[in-house]
Amino acid sequence: MSHPRIVVLSGPTASGKTGLALELSREFGMEIVSADSMQVYRRFDIGTAKPTREEREGVPHHLIDVADPDEPYNVGKYVEEAETAIAGIVSRGKTPLVVGGTGMYLRALLRGLDPMPSDPAVRAALDRSWEEEGGDILYAELSRVDPETASRVHPSDRHRVVRALEIAAIGGIPAGRARSSWACASKKYESLFLVLWPYREELYRNIEARTERMFQAGLVNEVSELLEAGYDRELKPMRSLGYRQAAAHLLDALPLTEAVESTKRDTRRYAKRQLTWLSAEPESIRIAPESALRREAVRLVNMFL
Repeated sequence: MSHPRIVVLSGPTASGKTGLALELSREFGMEIVSADSMQVYRRFDIGTAKPTREEREGVPHHLIDVADPDEPYNVGKYVEEAETAIAGIVSRGKTPLVVGGTGMYLRALLRGLDPMPSDPAVRAALDRSWEEEGGDILYAELSRVDPETASRVHPSDRHRVVRALEIAAIGGIPAGRARSSWACASKKYESLFLVLWPYREELYRNIEARTERMFQAGLVNEVSELLEAGYDRELKPMRSLGYRQAAAHLLDALPLTEAVESTKRDTRRYAKRQLTWLSAEPESIRIAPESALRREAVRLVNMFL
């Protein structure tokens, strides 16, 4: 039995995924399924660069605004809801267009949930070490036992540093090597995986311009309203790019100019990690700026469908 056909459009943040996705959807009558871990949250609009309400009314979108800010939402829930959305789109005789840059969402959707081992006792011990010894010590250990994963993880990303060390401790092999076998697992969909691959300098200019627009559009006010509504700054979406800096401006007197510059810097770093992940994604097709993005994407999708 053949697998359902889907088109996947990914790329680093600020690479133009939303605009191209809307064009492709209109061209081929597709419906969009978001693969963005922050766009699932209601009330998080400006800093997540969600498609506008008008854009979403013109082209059906799924998996946007499906969770409250304090509602637990993980990759397992995403896969469950995305598979339901995809099945509905296919039943209507249309092609799903999965759009986003959250790597773990895309991988789990395409190949199943991460089968990496887990042990609560080991995790608890590593969490204690982080609290007592500091993140630098654990990151140094990760760099020693699993330099491949360490190169893709920010030293302050507690969750991923601890998780990688947990996998290495339980499985006896680095998380990077264990995941490479998962990456070759059988696929659930027949997919065309397109990746926007902008010039680094252009990407960074786009990131800086978009960050400026977000703060000018009222990101600080959006965060202020979330805090006034009782949402804690330690909630997962409140710790995301732009939101944690805006919260620091409001609660810690971080100067606004520093909040903006910090957001730009951290977003550049995030985009670099996204590119590292995407460069290792099997069967993805890069669309570079010189290829005339829209024309090349339309050509590839037309051949696939």
